[in-house]
Amino acid sequence: MELRLTKPEVELLHGILEADLKELLREIARTDTRSMREALLRREELLKGILDRLMGAVAEAS
Repeated sequence: MELRLTKPEVELLHGILEADLKELLREIARTDTRSMREALLRREELLKGILDRLMGAVAEAS
């Protein structure tokens, strides 16, 4: 799938993903349940992967 975004849209999406990642890290630190922690860690990996690809695409477009 290909998704084209304007610069303001990329900046907004980046900010939203970064904020979600920060909150997720706090939630991981507070979670005692192993299964919940594992699910949150998988979500963290997905978010980081999306952010990496987003920033890589921005760098290529520049």
